[in-house]
Amino acid sequence: MTRDYSAEEIIFPQAKLQWSEKQAGVLELYFEDGLIMSLEQAISYNEAIKKMTAARNQNIFVYIDGANLKGLSKEARQYFSQASTSRSRACALLVGNGISRVLGNFLVGFNRPQTPTRLFTHKEKALAWLAEWQNKDL
Repeated sequence: MTRDYSAEEIIFPQAKLQWSEKQAGVLELYFEDGLIMSLEQAISYNEAIKKMTAARNQNIFVYIDGANLKGLSKEARQYFSQASTSRSRACALLVGNGISRVLGNFLVGFNRPQTPTRLFTHKEKALAWLAEWQNKDL
């Protein structure tokens, strides 16, 4: 399937990637409730982020709503810890109270992503933190 990476959003079978309506320069990634993410999905989402970034030719800040993730394969966690885009400056990861918090803590604490990444329980706080990074990037 051919995708238009200059579009405002890209729909995957179990996820959606879109430019934020509230904050310029922020890409938002949302997952279907209960998703157990495979390595193949992780690669697909990251490649789409890279291509959407390249289409705009700007630095980006990523918001990931992982609050309803049910799981993430070991390979996907390892991939995300090493994956980055040259234009990605910070990543805010929304977690819930259940497994997504455990996964988020494991990802940030043990796998140590290359891009500055922080966990949040509220979208507004996550976007405010990304805005701070945007101001540093000017």
